[in-house]
Amino acid sequence: MKSAPSLPIEKTVGAWLLEAGERLGVPPALARDFARDAVLNLPGMTLQLSPWQTQPMPQWVALGLLRRPNGLPAETWSELLLRANCGVSAMSSCSLAMSETGEGLLVQRLASRPDADGAQLSDELAHLLALGESLVAAATALNAGPGSAGTPACPVPAQAAPTLQSAQAALHQDWHRSLLLSALQRLGVSAPASEQIHTVGVIKANGRSFEVIADGDRCNLLVSTPIETALRTPSQRERCLQANLQLILLTHSAVALAPHGSTLQARWNSTALNGEDFADWLLDFGVLADSFAAPPSPAATAPRNPAWT
Repeated sequence: MKSAPSLPIEKTVGAWLLEAGERLGVPPALARDFARDAVLNLPGMTLQLSPWQTQPMPQWVALGLLRRPNGLPAETWSELLLRANCGVSAMSSCSLAMSETGEGLLVQRLASRPDADGAQLSDELAHLLALGESLVAAATALNAGPGSAGTPACPVPAQAAPTLQSAQAALHQDWHRSLLLSALQRLGVSAPASEQIHTVGVIKANGRSFEVIADGDRCNLLVSTPIETALRTPSQRERCLQANLQLILLTHSAVALAPHGSTLQARWNSTALNGEDFADWLLDFGVLADSFAAPPSPAATAPRNPAWT
Protein backbone atom coordinates (compact mmCIF):
# COMPACT_ATOMS: atom_id res chain seq x y z
CA MET A 1 0.00 0.00 0.00
CA LYS A 2 1.29 3.43 -0.88
CA SER A 3 2.29 5.77 1.89
CA ALA A 4 0.11 8.71 2.78
CA PRO A 5 0.49 11.86 0.66
CA SER A 6 3.74 13.60 1.64
CA LEU A 7 2.57 17.06 0.58
CA PRO A 8 0.24 19.05 2.86
CA ILE A 9 -3.44 18.52 2.14
CA GLU A 10 -4.92 21.54 0.40
CA LYS A 11 -7.64 23.40 2.26
CA THR A 12 -10.33 22.45 -0.27
CA VAL A 13 -9.33 18.78 -0.09
CA GLY A 14 -9.25 18.88 3.70
CA ALA A 15 -12.79 20.27 3.85
CA TRP A 16 -13.94 17.57 1.41
CA LEU A 17 -12.40 14.83 3.53
CA LEU A 18 -13.66 16.30 6.80
CA GLU A 19 -17.25 16.46 5.56
CA ALA A 20 -17.07 12.88 4.29
CA GLY A 21 -15.68 11.68 7.61
CA GLU A 22 -18.40 13.47 9.54
CA ARG A 23 -21.10 12.04 7.27
CA LEU A 24 -19.66 8.55 7.87
CA GLY A 25 -20.26 9.11 11.57
CA VAL A 26 -16.69 8.55 12.73
CA PRO A 27 -15.53 10.24 15.97
CA PRO A 28 -14.61 13.92 15.47
CA ALA A 29 -10.92 13.28 16.19
CA LEU A 30 -10.77 10.61 13.46
CA ALA A 31 -12.57 12.90 11.00
CA ARG A 32 -10.00 15.64 11.68
CA ASP A 33 -7.13 13.18 11.21
CA PHE A 34 -8.71 12.08 7.92
CA ALA A 35 -8.88 15.70 6.75
CA ARG A 36 -5.22 16.20 7.66
CA ASP A 37 -3.56 13.11 6.12
CA ALA A 38 -6.26 11.37 3.99
CA VAL A 39 -5.98 8.19 6.10
CA LEU A 40 -8.90 6.80 8.10
CA ASN A 41 -8.02 4.05 10.58
CA LEU A 42 -11.04 1.94 11.48
CA PRO A 43 -11.36 -1.44 13.21
CA GLY A 44 -10.50 -4.14 10.68
CA MET A 45 -9.86 -1.74 7.81
CA THR A 46 -7.74 1.29 6.96
CA LEU A 47 -8.86 3.68 4.22
CA GLN A 48 -6.30 5.77 2.35
CA LEU A 49 -7.07 8.32 -0.36
CA SER A 50 -4.46 9.51 -2.84
CA PRO A 51 -4.58 11.78 -5.90
CA TRP A 52 -4.35 9.65 -9.04
CA GLN A 53 -4.44 12.16 -11.88
CA THR A 54 -4.88 15.87 -12.51
CA GLN A 55 -5.76 15.77 -16.24
CA PRO A 56 -8.14 15.74 -18.04
CA MET A 57 -9.86 16.17 -14.68
CA PRO A 58 -8.73 15.59 -11.10
CA GLN A 59 -9.34 12.08 -9.80
CA TRP A 60 -8.58 10.39 -6.51
CA VAL A 61 -8.13 6.73 -5.64
CA ALA A 62 -9.35 5.03 -2.47
CA LEU A 63 -7.47 2.02 -1.11
CA GLY A 64 -9.00 -0.07 1.66
CA LEU A 65 -6.44 -2.21 3.48
CA LEU A 66 -7.85 -5.49 4.84
CA ARG A 67 -5.69 -7.47 7.21
CA ARG A 68 -5.82 -11.25 6.96
CA PRO A 69 -7.61 -12.61 10.05
CA ASN A 70 -5.32 -14.28 12.56
CA GLY A 71 -5.10 -18.00 11.92
CA LEU A 72 -6.51 -17.88 8.40
CA PRO A 73 -4.07 -19.60 6.00
CA ALA A 74 -2.59 -17.32 3.35
CA GLU A 75 -3.71 -19.70 0.59
CA THR A 76 -7.33 -19.48 1.79
CA TRP A 77 -7.12 -15.69 1.98
CA SER A 78 -5.83 -15.30 -1.59
CA GLU A 79 -8.48 -17.67 -2.98
CA LEU A 80 -11.24 -15.83 -1.12
CA LEU A 81 -10.12 -12.47 -2.54
CA LEU A 82 -9.98 -13.75 -6.12
CA ARG A 83 -13.35 -15.50 -5.89
CA ALA A 84 -14.95 -12.49 -4.24
CA ASN A 85 -13.72 -10.31 -7.10
CA CYS A 86 -16.43 -11.79 -9.32
CA GLY A 87 -19.17 -10.35 -7.14
CA VAL A 88 -17.38 -7.17 -6.11
CA SER A 89 -16.71 -6.14 -9.72
CA ALA A 90 -20.28 -6.98 -10.68
CA MET A 91 -21.75 -4.81 -7.95
CA SER A 92 -19.54 -1.74 -8.16
CA SER A 93 -16.48 -0.10 -9.66
CA CYS A 94 -14.35 -1.57 -6.84
CA SER A 95 -11.97 -4.48 -7.32
CA LEU A 96 -9.74 -6.56 -5.08
CA ALA A 97 -5.96 -6.72 -5.09
CA MET A 98 -3.19 -7.57 -2.63
CA SER A 99 -0.27 -5.62 -1.19
CA GLU A 100 3.27 -6.98 -1.28
CA THR A 101 2.93 -7.84 2.41
CA GLY A 102 -0.22 -9.91 1.93
CA GLU A 103 -2.98 -7.51 2.98
CA GLY A 104 -6.11 -7.43 0.89
CA LEU A 105 -6.78 -4.19 -0.98
CA LEU A 106 -10.14 -2.81 -2.03
CA VAL A 107 -9.35 -0.42 -4.87
CA GLN A 108 -11.62 2.22 -6.35
CA ARG A 109 -11.06 5.18 -8.64
CA LEU A 110 -13.43 7.68 -7.07
CA ALA A 111 -16.14 9.49 -8.98
CA SER A 112 -16.34 12.26 -6.37
CA ARG A 113 -13.88 15.16 -6.53
CA PRO A 114 -12.63 17.73 -4.02
CA ASP A 115 -14.43 20.56 -5.83
CA ALA A 116 -17.77 18.99 -4.84
CA ASP A 117 -19.27 18.45 -1.41
CA GLY A 118 -18.41 15.40 0.67
CA ALA A 119 -21.76 13.65 0.30
CA GLN A 120 -20.81 11.60 -2.77
CA LEU A 121 -17.42 10.76 -1.28
CA SER A 122 -19.12 9.61 1.91
CA ASP A 123 -21.42 7.33 -0.10
CA GLU A 124 -18.50 5.81 -2.01
CA LEU A 125 -16.48 5.22 1.15
CA ALA A 126 -19.50 3.75 2.95
CA HIS A 127 -19.82 1.22 0.13
CA LEU A 128 -16.13 0.35 0.41
CA LEU A 129 -16.49 -0.12 4.16
CA ALA A 130 -19.53 -2.37 3.71
CA LEU A 131 -17.65 -4.53 1.23
CA GLY A 132 -14.65 -4.66 3.54
CA GLU A 133 -16.79 -5.73 6.49
CA SER A 134 -18.38 -8.47 4.38
CA LEU A 135 -14.99 -9.77 3.26
CA VAL A 136 -13.64 -9.84 6.80
CA ALA A 137 -16.82 -11.58 8.00
CA ALA A 138 -16.49 -14.20 5.26
CA ALA A 139 -12.82 -14.78 6.06
CA THR A 140 -13.59 -15.05 9.77
CA ALA A 141 -16.35 -17.57 9.07
CA LEU A 142 -13.99 -19.67 6.96
CA ASN A 143 -11.42 -19.54 9.73
CA ALA A 144 -13.99 -20.61 12.33
CA GLY A 145 -14.50 -23.95 10.58
CA PRO A 146 -17.56 -26.22 10.84
CA GLY A 147 -19.01 -24.24 13.72
CA SER A 148 -19.96 -21.45 11.33
CA ALA A 149 -22.20 -23.61 9.15
CA GLY A 150 -24.74 -21.55 7.31
CA THR A 151 -22.47 -18.53 6.94
CA PRO A 152 -21.90 -17.69 3.27
CA ALA A 153 -18.33 -18.23 2.09
CA CYS A 154 -18.48 -15.28 -0.31
CA PRO A 155 -19.23 -11.75 0.90
CA VAL A 156 -22.62 -10.17 0.35
CA PRO A 157 -22.96 -6.38 0.34
CA ALA A 158 -24.60 -4.80 3.36
CA GLN A 159 -27.90 -4.00 1.72
CA ALA A 160 -31.45 -5.24 1.74
CA ALA A 161 -32.32 -8.23 -0.41
CA PRO A 162 -33.93 -7.18 -3.70
CA THR A 163 -37.65 -7.63 -4.03
CA LEU A 164 -39.10 -9.96 -6.65
CA GLN A 165 -40.33 -6.93 -8.57
CA SER A 166 -36.90 -5.31 -8.73
CA ALA A 167 -35.28 -8.62 -9.69
CA GLN A 168 -37.72 -9.07 -12.57
CA ALA A 169 -37.10 -5.49 -13.68
CA ALA A 170 -33.36 -6.15 -13.74
CA LEU A 171 -33.87 -9.17 -15.99
CA HIS A 172 -36.02 -7.26 -18.47
CA GLN A 173 -34.23 -3.95 -18.83
CA ASP A 174 -33.66 -2.67 -22.35
CA TRP A 175 -31.49 0.44 -22.02
CA HIS A 176 -28.50 -1.36 -23.55
CA ARG A 177 -30.18 -2.84 -26.63
CA SER A 178 -29.58 -0.05 -29.12
CA LEU A 179 -26.01 0.30 -27.87
CA LEU A 180 -25.28 -3.40 -28.37
CA LEU A 181 -27.00 -3.48 -31.77
CA SER A 182 -24.66 -0.71 -32.89
CA ALA A 183 -21.67 -2.54 -31.38
CA LEU A 184 -22.52 -5.78 -33.17
CA GLN A 185 -22.85 -3.92 -36.45
CA ARG A 186 -19.44 -2.35 -35.89
CA LEU A 187 -18.01 -5.82 -35.24
CA GLY A 188 -19.39 -7.04 -38.57
CA VAL A 189 -22.18 -9.37 -37.53
CA SER A 190 -25.85 -9.46 -38.44
CA ALA A 191 -27.45 -8.49 -35.16
CA PRO A 192 -30.49 -10.34 -33.79
CA ALA A 193 -33.83 -8.68 -33.25
CA SER A 194 -33.74 -6.11 -30.48
CA GLU A 195 -36.03 -8.14 -28.22
CA GLN A 196 -33.57 -11.05 -28.37
CA ILE A 197 -30.88 -8.98 -26.65
CA HIS A 198 -31.40 -9.74 -22.99
CA THR A 199 -29.75 -8.50 -19.82
CA VAL A 200 -27.10 -11.22 -20.07
CA GLY A 201 -25.54 -12.38 -23.32
CA VAL A 202 -22.34 -13.46 -25.04
CA ILE A 203 -20.47 -11.73 -27.85
CA LYS A 204 -17.96 -13.84 -29.82
CA ALA A 205 -15.23 -11.88 -31.56
CA ASN A 206 -11.74 -12.80 -32.77
CA GLY A 207 -12.08 -16.31 -31.41
CA ARG A 208 -12.90 -15.07 -27.91
CA SER A 209 -16.16 -15.11 -25.94
CA PHE A 210 -17.20 -12.08 -23.91
CA GLU A 211 -20.02 -12.34 -21.40
CA VAL A 212 -21.87 -9.03 -21.21
CA ILE A 213 -24.26 -8.08 -18.41
CA ALA A 214 -26.26 -4.86 -18.47
CA ASP A 215 -26.17 -3.19 -15.07
CA GLY A 216 -29.37 -1.98 -13.45
CA ASP A 217 -27.82 1.48 -13.16
CA ARG A 218 -28.62 1.91 -16.88
CA CYS A 219 -25.06 3.03 -17.49
CA ASN A 220 -22.50 0.24 -17.05
CA LEU A 221 -21.85 -3.01 -18.87
CA LEU A 222 -20.04 -5.73 -16.92
CA VAL A 223 -17.78 -7.66 -19.30
CA SER A 224 -15.81 -10.82 -18.54
CA THR A 225 -13.77 -13.22 -20.65
CA PRO A 226 -11.73 -16.36 -19.82
CA ILE A 227 -7.96 -16.04 -19.62
CA GLU A 228 -5.21 -18.64 -19.72
CA THR A 229 -3.71 -17.81 -16.35
CA ALA A 230 -3.27 -20.63 -13.85
CA LEU A 231 -4.48 -19.76 -10.34
CA ARG A 232 -4.05 -23.18 -8.78
CA THR A 233 -1.24 -22.48 -6.31
CA PRO A 234 -1.04 -19.86 -3.53
CA SER A 235 1.94 -18.15 -5.17
CA GLN A 236 0.10 -17.88 -8.50
CA ARG A 237 -2.93 -16.36 -6.80
CA GLU A 238 -0.88 -13.90 -4.77
CA ARG A 239 1.11 -12.71 -7.81
CA CYS A 240 -2.11 -12.22 -9.73
CA LEU A 241 -3.70 -10.24 -6.90
CA GLN A 242 -0.62 -8.04 -6.63
CA ALA A 243 -0.77 -7.39 -10.39
CA ASN A 244 -4.45 -6.50 -10.04
CA LEU A 245 -3.57 -3.21 -8.35
CA GLN A 246 -1.96 -1.85 -11.52
CA LEU A 247 -4.56 -3.49 -13.76
CA ILE A 248 -7.36 -1.75 -11.89
CA LEU A 249 -5.73 1.66 -11.94
CA LEU A 250 -4.45 1.56 -15.52
CA THR A 251 -7.09 -0.46 -17.38
CA HIS A 252 -10.18 -0.51 -15.11
CA SER A 253 -10.05 -4.33 -15.23
CA ALA A 254 -9.11 -7.10 -12.80
CA VAL A 255 -8.53 -10.83 -12.71
CA ALA A 256 -11.08 -12.94 -10.84
CA LEU A 257 -11.49 -16.63 -10.09
CA ALA A 258 -14.89 -17.72 -11.39
CA PRO A 259 -16.45 -21.18 -10.99
CA HIS A 260 -15.30 -22.07 -14.52
CA GLY A 261 -11.77 -20.71 -14.09
CA SER A 262 -9.70 -17.54 -14.43
CA THR A 263 -11.39 -14.51 -15.98
CA LEU A 264 -10.61 -10.91 -16.78
CA GLN A 265 -13.44 -8.57 -15.76
CA ALA A 266 -14.19 -4.91 -16.36
CA ARG A 267 -17.04 -2.43 -16.12
CA TRP A 268 -17.56 -0.26 -19.20
CA ASN A 269 -19.23 3.07 -18.51
CA SER A 270 -21.41 4.09 -21.45
CA THR A 271 -21.85 7.72 -20.39
CA ALA A 272 -21.52 9.98 -23.47
CA LEU A 273 -20.36 6.97 -25.55
CA ASN A 274 -22.01 4.79 -28.18
CA GLY A 275 -22.03 1.25 -29.54
CA GLU A 276 -19.08 1.83 -31.85
CA ASP A 277 -17.05 2.98 -28.87
CA PHE A 278 -17.99 -0.19 -27.02
CA ALA A 279 -17.04 -2.40 -29.97
CA ASP A 280 -13.62 -0.78 -30.24
CA TRP A 281 -13.09 -1.05 -26.49
CA LEU A 282 -14.18 -4.71 -26.52
CA LEU A 283 -11.55 -5.61 -29.11
CA ASP A 284 -8.88 -3.84 -27.06
CA PHE A 285 -10.12 -5.68 -23.97
CA GLY A 286 -9.71 -8.93 -25.88
CA VAL A 287 -6.13 -8.03 -26.77
CA LEU A 288 -5.44 -7.42 -23.09
CA ALA A 289 -6.98 -10.79 -22.21
CA ASP A 290 -4.89 -12.50 -24.91
CA SER A 291 -1.74 -11.11 -23.30
CA PHE A 292 -2.31 -13.43 -20.34
CA ALA A 293 -1.70 -16.45 -22.58
CA ALA A 294 1.80 -17.79 -23.14
CA PRO A 295 2.26 -18.53 -25.96
CA PRO A 296 -0.65 -16.63 -27.55
CA SER A 297 -3.51 -18.79 -28.68
CA PRO A 298 -3.93 -19.07 -32.49
CA ALA A 299 -7.55 -18.10 -31.95
CA ALA A 300 -6.39 -14.63 -30.92
CA THR A 301 -5.49 -13.85 -34.54
CA ALA A 302 -8.46 -15.55 -36.17
CA PRO A 303 -10.68 -13.47 -38.47
CA ARG A 304 -13.57 -11.70 -36.83
CA ASN A 305 -16.63 -13.88 -36.49
CA PRO A 306 -18.63 -12.33 -33.67
CA ALA A 307 -22.07 -13.35 -32.53
CA TRP A 308 -24.55 -12.54 -29.78
CA THR A 309 -26.13 -15.50 -28.01
